[in-house]
Amino acid sequence: MEVNIEGWSSDKHIVLAVSTGIDSMVLLHQLITNLQDTYAQLTCLHVNHNIRLIADEEELFLKQYCIDHDIALHVKQLDLSNIVEKGNSIENEARIERYRWFDLMMKDLNADVLLTAHHQDDQLETIFYRLMTGRSTRSSLGMSYLTTRGCYDLCKPLLATTKMEIRNYQQTYNVPFYEDETNAENHYVRNDIRNRILPEIEQNKHLETKQLLKLKEWHDEQRLVIESEANAFIENSVEISNAQYRFSRKQFLQLRRSVKMTILDKLLASIPMHDSLTEKTYNQWFQVMDENIAQSTLYTTDKWIIYIAYDKFIIMANDDVQLSPTKMNQSGTYNYSHYSIDINNDLPTVEFPLVVRTRNDGDKFELNGTKGHKKVSRLLIDNKIEQQERDQMPIIVNADNEIIAIGTLFLKSKYKDLICIRDMGEE
Repeated sequence: MEVNIEGWSSDKHIVLAVSTGIDSMVLLHQLITNLQDTYAQLTCLHVNHNIRLIADEEELFLKQYCIDHDIALHVKQLDLSNIVEKGNSIENEARIERYRWFDLMMKDLNADVLLTAHHQDDQLETIFYRLMTGRSTRSSLGMSYLTTRGCYDLCKPLLATTKMEIRNYQQTYNVPFYEDETNAENHYVRNDIRNRILPEIEQNKHLETKQLLKLKEWHDEQRLVIESEANAFIENSVEISNAQYRFSRKQFLQLRRSVKMTILDKLLASIPMHDSLTEKTYNQWFQVMDENIAQSTLYTTDKWIIYIAYDKFIIMANDDVQLSPTKMNQSGTYNYSHYSIDINNDLPTVEFPLVVRTRNDGDKFELNGTKGHKKVSRLLIDNKIEQQERDQMPIIVNADNEIIAIGTLFLKSKYKDLICIRDMGEE
C-alpha cells in the first residue's frame, strides 16, 4: 500500500487526525514504521464525540497506543447534545466543530501539515454525492490531495489508495482498530451511496465507478478556466473602495453563468456573511438583473446590502444610519452624511435658520428661471441616483421651508455664491 508523501517533507511537523477507525489507524501505522523518516515530528489529534457507547473505550485505547509508540496525543471532548435537540445534522455540525478545534491546535502546536485518512473510495462517494445533489457547479467535484487552510496545509495522503488496499494492509500487519457500526446504517445518504449504490454500479460489467475520477479531473480543468475568467473580471472590472464593490451590470450579464457565480463567490467570501448563498439565490438575482428594473435590493443583512442601481451591481456595508434634520444657525462648514456644506458669511441673517435633512415623500422645489415646480423624486430618477444615495443626499430648506438645495444636483440661483455643497465621497 502506497502513501503519497508529496504533501510534506522531512523537516515538517505533521499532525494526524485519528478516529481509531481502520483508515486512520493504518495510516498511523505507516507513519510510525515505513514512513518514520519522512517528517521531523508527529502529533495525533482525536475527537471524542460522546455519541457512541464505545467512544470512551476508543479514547482509552488510542491513549495507550500512543503511549506505547511514544506519540504525542491531544484529545477533544465534544458535547453535541444541543445539536441533537435542535434536530440539526450531527455529521455536519460535528465536522464543523472538529475542524474548529483542528485549526486551534495546529496554531498552538505550530505544526505544518494536518493529515486525514480519506481514501479513494471516499473520493468516489464524494464525487457521486456532489453530482447527484447539485453541488458540482461552483467547486471541485471531489476532495483535493493538498489544500491550504489558514496557517497550515491539509493533506489526504491516502486519496489514491483503495479501501481494499487498506484492509489488506491491516490484515497483513494486524493493525488494531475499532469498527464504527454506524457506517453500515444506510439511512444516512452518504452511507447509502457507499454501501449500496456504488457497489451495485460496480457489479455491472458495463459500468465502472472509477470513471468518476476521470470526470473530476476534467471538471477541475474546466474550473481552472472559469476561475481565470472570474479573476480577470474582478481585477479589471470591479471597483473596490471603502468596503464597497461595484461593477457594470451589463458587462456582468454577458458572462457565462458559471463565471458569474464564481465572481460572486469570490467577492462574498471576503465579507462576513452568515451563510453561503445558494445557486438558486444567484439565479434569482440574475433573473432580476436581466429584467428592465432600474433599482432593486437583492439581499441584505445587518452588516451588508447587495443591490442593483441602473447599470451598477453593488455590494456595500449596510450602515443603515438614520440621518436626523440638522439646524444650521450661522455661516460655517457642516458635514452631513458624506457631504460637506459651506455657508458663506455673506448669507443674510434673515435666511437662518437653514435646515438640512433627507428627502420626504412629496418634496417639490421651484425650478430656476421659471415658476414651475419639480418633484425631488423625479430629479433623483432623472439623474439615475442610486437608492442608497437617495436616502443620504442632503436637502436644504430655508426659514420659509422652501427647498433651496438638493445635494450637488440643484441649487437655487440666488444662493449660487452663498452655499456650496460637495460630495466628499467622490473626492
